[in-house]
Amino acid sequence: MTLFRVKFLKRVCNSTGHEAKICQRVFEIHAGDQDEAIGHAKSRFTDAEATEQWWLRADQIETELVRTPGDAA
Repeated sequence: MTLFRVKFLKRVCNSTGHEAKICQRVFEIHAGDQDEAIGHAKSRFTDAEATEQWWLRADQIETELVRTPGDAA
């Protein structure tokens, strides 16, 4: 399976009104494709954050391909 890094980010404003993206959690997920990885990560995120909806704690999700099955470990 392919390894994906899935990041949950929250946009916040500082005292001067400038926005920054703050990483809430990162998961490395083995999955067949990006959509499957996001689905598993959402489930892990909601469990870790003790919430039923991931978007209550994060504004966006970013994914990164870490390793494909053919890559050397």
